[in-house]
Amino acid sequence: MNQQSEKLELIEWLVKQSDSNVIESVKKIKSEHVNSYNTDRKLTHEERCLLYRIQFLEGRSPKEQDECREFYEQYL
Repeated sequence: MNQQSEKLELIEWLVKQSDSNVIESVKKIKSEHVNSYNTDRKLTHEERCLLYRIQFLEGRSPKEQDECREFYEQYL
């Protein structure tokens, strides 16, 4: 499995989480790595696509999420 696919799987998993401990753990990891990421730089096309997918998946039913994933997988 390539790194892009792994990221998408993590994103999908995270969107489905409702456990606040999991969310807090991810936020902690993010804050620990914020210094390694230059927030002033422009997002790449792939990063913009991932952000769009996250926004699209949020609030969707699991069936809708699966349909969305199947649609986007054709472009990976």
